[in-house]
Amino acid sequence: MAKKGENIRRRRDGRWEGRYIKGRRADGKAVWGYVYGHSYQEVKQELIRRKAKCAFYSLSVDNPTFEELAQMWLCSVKPGIKESTVSHYRYTLERYILPVLGRLNVKSLNEQILESGLQQIVSPVDGSHKPLGHSAAKECLTMIRRICKYAHHLRLIRAMEIEITLPKPPVNQTEPLSKTEQEQVVSFVTENPTPRKIGLLLAVQMGLRIGEICGLQWGDFDLAQGTLTIQRTVQRISSGNGHTKVVIQSPKTRTSARQIPIPQNLLVLLRQVRGMATDDAWFLSGSSEKPVEPRCFRKSLHTYLKQAQVRSVRPHALRHTFASTCLQAGCDIKTISEIMGHADASITLQRYVHSDLERMRFEINRIYANAFQQTA
Repeated sequence: MAKKGENIRRRRDGRWEGRYIKGRRADGKAVWGYVYGHSYQEVKQELIRRKAKCAFYSLSVDNPTFEELAQMWLCSVKPGIKESTVSHYRYTLERYILPVLGRLNVKSLNEQILESGLQQIVSPVDGSHKPLGHSAAKECLTMIRRICKYAHHLRLIRAMEIEITLPKPPVNQTEPLSKTEQEQVVSFVTENPTPRKIGLLLAVQMGLRIGEICGLQWGDFDLAQGTLTIQRTVQRISSGNGHTKVVIQSPKTRTSARQIPIPQNLLVLLRQVRGMATDDAWFLSGSSEKPVEPRCFRKSLHTYLKQAQVRSVRPHALRHTFASTCLQAGCDIKTISEIMGHADASITLQRYVHSDLERMRFEINRIYANAFQQTA
């Protein structure tokens, strides 16, 4: 039996069926589209997406729900963002935001309701998920603000200023590998080099992201000129209904697509393992069929670090190591930022550059040595 106003019913075969207007004929008669699923909620979610995609909800709609509004917003931004970003937005909405705000009618919203809802999202009293950290909470706040701004653009609600106190960011920073640890890594890789092991050095000595390393093909290496072109990344994303898929797409940002020089020691290793691999062969797998996905390569990295007798760190700490090593060697921030593919040099400074005790001692001695010489 159909639920009132939703056009959803349960079929005799046990599946749920929903229908929506996907267009109209010249005489004005509706053209119906149908979706099917194994649960009422699955069909409902898909119906909302289909209706939003077909512009079913227009400015004439008096009072859509926040869930309907969110799907309209997602459809409006979808053409300008990558598939992985769409998947991440959808996950954040369905996992955190919509269970709290989804059923509320847009015109009933005000700052108090939204801020109260956000507090519930960040620290759920029902235990639906763990309390959110600073980054996840900030992301939910930003997304709700964007959806409300979109509703204001559609003249559905007035402009709103939403503010909550976010959880404090973690104080512990990613500790980069020390000089001794880096030497141990280089020694381990050069002893018996393979493309996967060299991938470890691509992170430590060139600052590549793990998805960028997985997305490399042999044709991206110019071993004659000693350069590497970054032009794709590999990522596993949610495809809905609890399933995931691997996508190959453009790099993270416009500036992430870049050409960078290859260190001389890496060039030697790359020439050593190139063999007869074709340009379209994936660097890590050696096959032209499919790349190694990030979660598999992460396991390899942890194994290699253990074999090199280096403390286990998250793969992104290797990228931190590159930035810190370059800074300590006197490289300017702008150059480091361009090599790492950052849109702004401030990102490099804030997130990736760390001063260790050795560098701080050097700088203090340099400063005060000069000060006493000038006094004398």
